[in-house]
Amino acid sequence: MTDQSTTILFLVISVIALWGIVICLAAVHIVEFLKKRVRVKALVLDGQGGIRDEYELGKQKELLIGKSTPANLVNIDFSDSAYAGSIQEEHASLVRYGSYWYVCSKADNGMVGLRQKGGDTVYKLRRNIPYRIQCGDIIYISYEKIIIQSS
Repeated sequence: MTDQSTTILFLVISVIALWGIVICLAAVHIVEFLKKRVRVKALVLDGQGGIRDEYELGKQKELLIGKSTPANLVNIDFSDSAYAGSIQEEHASLVRYGSYWYVCSKADNGMVGLRQKGGDTVYKLRRNIPYRIQCGDIIYISYEKIIIQSS
């Protein structure tokens, strides 16, 4: 009976040790995954092509693009832009659906464009239709540029 008890105890301890190893390995993989996870940013360029503002898209669901007023605050503000006259209060938005980001024009004047990574053509966006964006794309708000970039 002692040999059987010893064997059972050995098996129980072995199973607990194996589960401990599995949990440790899973934790290591999770940490490595989180380190490699891509962070997506929207970079607003100034007139010389330098970065004027930077917005991490992260866990947010939506970023409103336009001009802030006391009654209407936006996330990406072009109130001080040289082209502010052609930018509406709610001009466009960046919206996350699942793990993908989209740009959606809200402007009546049609001054929202998208140039996809590696492309030469700037597509004029139709109002209230989401267009999927990815790293390397350039969004045009009037004549202002927002580059989608990973870090």
